[in-house]
Amino acid sequence: MHESNTFIKKTTPVENFMNPHYGDFIQGKDIVEHFKGGNHELSGSIDELEKQDVEFIPKMCAIATPSGTVEKEAFNQIVDKLVNEINSDECDGLIVNLHGATVSEEYLDADGEVLLRLRKKLGKDFPIVCTLDKHANVSTKMFKNADVLIVFRTCPHLDTYDRGVEAAKIIIEMIKKNINPTGTFIAPPMMINMTKQNTFEEPVNQIIKRMDEISDDDSVISASFALGFQFADVPELGSSFLVYTDNNADLSRTKCESVAEFAWENRHKYNLNALEVSEAVEIAKKSTEYPVILNDVGDNTGGGSSADSTFLLHEIIKQDVSNYCTVFFDPESVEKCAQKGIGQKVKLFVGGKVDDKHGDPVEIEGVVKNITDGIWEDSEIRHGGYTKYNQGKTALIETDKRGSIILTTLRQPPQSIGQITHIGIDPKEKQLITTRGVILPRPAYDPFAAKTILVNTKGTTTADLKNLNFKNIEREIYPINEPVFNIGTNNV
Repeated sequence: MHESNTFIKKTTPVENFMNPHYGDFIQGKDIVEHFKGGNHELSGSIDELEKQDVEFIPKMCAIATPSGTVEKEAFNQIVDKLVNEINSDECDGLIVNLHGATVSEEYLDADGEVLLRLRKKLGKDFPIVCTLDKHANVSTKMFKNADVLIVFRTCPHLDTYDRGVEAAKIIIEMIKKNINPTGTFIAPPMMINMTKQNTFEEPVNQIIKRMDEISDDDSVISASFALGFQFADVPELGSSFLVYTDNNADLSRTKCESVAEFAWENRHKYNLNALEVSEAVEIAKKSTEYPVILNDVGDNTGGGSSADSTFLLHEIIKQDVSNYCTVFFDPESVEKCAQKGIGQKVKLFVGGKVDDKHGDPVEIEGVVKNITDGIWEDSEIRHGGYTKYNQGKTALIETDKRGSIILTTLRQPPQSIGQITHIGIDPKEKQLITTRGVILPRPAYDPFAAKTILVNTKGTTTADLKNLNFKNIEREIYPINEPVFNIGTNNV
């Protein structure tokens, strides 16, 4: 499982999967111990299989934090191990959890390649059910090599557990030969901008409403809508729709066409919507209600970005804002704080060190208030369903403007409020808090937020598509182009 940002120059090596400091590489029964009782899709499948008294064999789990393209050696090492260990003579069906926006140096459609290798190994009639992230760029190759593709329904991803349960229920019914999934896959030539992907808000919630109506129909086995991931430059980039019925191709096609056509007709509503840096900081500074959350769109850590963009902090200092909180991935500064010790004054240059796309380092002075191991657990339902977090050794600096600057040793997307509370920050007491994401932080920060503002910053996850140089898309796609789309001729 990996969300690959192909606009990042640095590639993702096998260590990002195998090293417990960077990812999760878990085998056999340890998978059950790690995920049981959690909110991940694996947690849901495990619980449902046990509930129905179905014997299951946990094989392998390899997850890495979103980052650049997966190196060829890393992809093949992991996938070869996966495919070699799964045999049709020991089981009757397979649940596989992929992301859907994984890119390797060798395969632009890496998830499709995984499913193809599994299909070749297990045979054309072997039941395979695959769950995918809401940001999947679903491909024809994925669709043709899995019996059912199940995409998360919400963004932020709060239904991961339920999709795991759904996968388990479907694979059981397939093994019993009670159902014969028959699907339609439609990918209109369109992208939904990251700033418009909140499925609980207008306008995308109108697509979700129609998908829910389709899913509630007893004649439908599963129905999915993938938002797409605009930072993976791949041939079949974009949003897509999947509807599966029990051996009724005409019904599957009709229902899938109806929602795909609705989305296409409303494509102009899904474009960029974010404020510029100076305006966003000024609003936060003047707000009489707090905290105001500024989501740094261009440094979306959950989309693979650097986690050390400085554009917002430069502006916060320029506008003389006090009582703020911000987090930086900056191992070098963490070590300097550790060497000084808690209670000591430090002078540091923070951020802007990973690459040249996220601003210059910021000079700060302050006192080291706390140092932690950066490990915590969050039992609440968060984006992605994760409950265990590790951002490595973490330091908290307090400036004379009551600026709370948290420095981490590992890149950690901000899906848990524990990122700041575990080190002693009370979010309700801050005027301004910056996060590095778009929708991912919302479940954690919304309960405290007076308001949340998306900020149109530069960076490797810029929401402004004109800043991205696409080379691999095989079709014209809106909003880059104005393609012609005939709903009846684009079905798979």
